[in-house]
Amino acid sequence: MKDLWNYLKETEKPIVLYGTGNGADKIIDRMILDGTWSKVKGIFASSGFVRDRYFRGIKVETYETLKSRLGNMIVLLCFGSSLPGVIDNVERIASENELYAPQVPVYGTGIFDSGYYNEHKEELERSRSLMADELSAVSFDNTISYFLSGDMSYLRKCEVDKADEYRLTSLMENAVYLDLGAFTGDTALEYSKVFPSISRIIAVEPDARNYRRLCDNTKEIEGITCINALISDTCGITHINQGKGRGVHEQDKGLDIECTTVDAILAGSGTDLIKFDVEGNEIKALTGAVHTVREYKPVLHIACYHRSSDLFEIPLFVNSIRDDYKIYMRHRKHLLNWDTQFICI
Repeated sequence: MKDLWNYLKETEKPIVLYGTGNGADKIIDRMILDGTWSKVKGIFASSGFVRDRYFRGIKVETYETLKSRLGNMIVLLCFGSSLPGVIDNVERIASENELYAPQVPVYGTGIFDSGYYNEHKEELERSRSLMADELSAVSFDNTISYFLSGDMSYLRKCEVDKADEYRLTSLMENAVYLDLGAFTGDTALEYSKVFPSISRIIAVEPDARNYRRLCDNTKEIEGITCINALISDTCGITHINQGKGRGVHEQDKGLDIECTTVDAILAGSGTDLIKFDVEGNEIKALTGAVHTVREYKPVLHIACYHRSSDLFEIPLFVNSIRDDYKIYMRHRKHLLNWDTQFICI
């Protein structure tokens, strides 16, 4: 398959970007590297976000203005969302133009283009061989096809709803649930209802503001313990960015914060379910959970959309700890491949 980046080198159509955030910056940086930035003839934002402003030296306009001026154009989607209204608008735009969503990693380097695929082909093949059912294999293949092409229709073909995803997980009575990357308590609240056999929840969130909201939002849940720390592969002090929301992640410099590990939190006791959604720290978090995973074999729900390497590094690492896990891959409806996870049982 010819990847999107090479297609953009060959096309003579004008290119426009939809979105002005971090994703747009990464796409622009790649286009500058490829020599295709000169083909970009406009940037637009959703209604309410246009205002009188510029992004990377280009005035931010409306979709209608660019469509009227350029006519037949290629739209590059630069953000992700699960909001129905946003998805409907993107689908409307896609019905009127060529629209692609370039894969740029949320964290780290290594854009999943044809060169990246060839470099990691053997690891990808080994990872795919670990998929436990046909839907997982299809999800794996379609994710790769999306990464290379930027065509989100591949992801739509393997979407599942939450009920389909949760049916894979069965917990015994008095189960312990470890929520890593608890944000403001959304998953803790959801899992406490979906899995009524959970009797204890340990929710870990690094951002101070999110942590306060987590404590407040989950105060009615019996048996919950909230911890303000970053999950990593060691205990001590690390650094996070100054950003807010789900973008809080570990880095070499920044705000000091306590870091800890799954093994340290549990101190030799077991757990039945662990959710890993830790902003690109999934491998580090798993490294700090080796004893727990090896000794107790909890169900693992692991986000696999933060880094390009997640697709092969996560299944191979889990398999190296215990080779008796069945590894499933599931993707919920979402622009881009966000809301995709490995479920290990």
